[in-house]
Amino acid sequence: MVDALNIQSFLRLGYFIDFDEIWQPIDFSRIDTNTYNDVGTEDLLILGQRCFDESIDALFESGRDHVVPISGGLDSRIILAALLERTEAANLHTYTFGVPGCYDLEIGSQVAQAIGTRHHAFSFRHLNYHRDELTDVANRTGRQAVLFHHPPVWALDRLLGGCRIWSGYVGDAVAGSHLHDPPSESLDAAKRLHLRSRTFVRSTRLFTADDDALVSRMGGGRQDPRQLSWDEQVLFDEAVAKFTAPLVLFRGFEYLTPLINSPWMDFMFSVPAEHRLGQRLMIDIARRAYSRLFDLPSKNRLGHHFDTSAPRIRAKFWANRARKLAHRFIPAVNYPNHQYNDFNEAIRSSPNARELIRSCVSDLEKRAVVDWIDMEALWRRHDARLANHGDALVVLASLELVLSARDSARDCAAPRPVHSADGP
Repeated sequence: MVDALNIQSFLRLGYFIDFDEIWQPIDFSRIDTNTYNDVGTEDLLILGQRCFDESIDALFESGRDHVVPISGGLDSRIILAALLERTEAANLHTYTFGVPGCYDLEIGSQVAQAIGTRHHAFSFRHLNYHRDELTDVANRTGRQAVLFHHPPVWALDRLLGGCRIWSGYVGDAVAGSHLHDPPSESLDAAKRLHLRSRTFVRSTRLFTADDDALVSRMGGGRQDPRQLSWDEQVLFDEAVAKFTAPLVLFRGFEYLTPLINSPWMDFMFSVPAEHRLGQRLMIDIARRAYSRLFDLPSKNRLGHHFDTSAPRIRAKFWANRARKLAHRFIPAVNYPNHQYNDFNEAIRSSPNARELIRSCVSDLEKRAVVDWIDMEALWRRHDARLANHGDALVVLASLELVLSARDSARDCAAPRPVHSADGP
């Protein structure tokens, strides 16, 4: 059975807080923050490129096809750029997933088109999810975290089954995207900051548990904070281990993860923190070594190039916010670009998504495990465009799906009664 606090953590963070399966161990033992204290920026660029090449070469095999899931970000792009120096684009499969207009789908597809990979673009609005497929995905992801934020797994089975997938898994965190300035001064402070910044549902408050109840069950504290900051310890023990790993490295495929447990990771965690803030060093290495791909737009720059001025980026951010608000009330307004998959309109307009999510939310209500939530009121407000509750409805539907998958797994594992020849 899933206890009440795990339900609370799922509603708040998108995952069960007591998940203790080691999905993808990460070895921090080779971090040495004293190694590069006196090394200049130019030498760091050279050393970083060397470490990255070593990490790719250790996994690369010639004479075979390679698969790279790409997005609008940087991790997959730097891997793709490195592979292009080792094989032809015709030997590379790429795929993107998202809502039309979002950076991951559009920019990822633009990158693939620019270099000529064998590309597959999966649009959320053209997918027909089925409950049995989502139950299978729940099982492949450890029955642990929210669903729907993944490509169509059965389609990937058909297209790419048996292939090895190069994943940029948590490369952004390794490069410093979650490094805080200033860093948290204690483990407790880092945990509380994590809870504030990682709340999954923003449109309404689904949970009732306070921070104190969750803090005692959170990870972190296993590393020396002089080697790995409190914030990053909590990030890797919480969001990475309990959310990202199951969702990104779902079962059924062989993954290559060159950005962790590699010379590249050891190098990035060992350089002085100021070089990692905002992924500065990784971006500088990538732009110098792979200018062809890194001159293209990035979602890190809201669809602009890296040389675009900060004021223009801020203007784009606020323009996106305004267009998104206008679209809620006037659907004819072009939907804005956004960084993450947005399910608000799909739930309103896609018969498949609408019926499936409504059915799952209804089944969850019957369980009476979240009886403080008025699910019908959430649905009515969303449907009438009084609010955008797509994030809440997806989490509630996901909770039902993973609980149902857990019920089935428990029933299958239960011992069967033994009957004698004379009857029960």
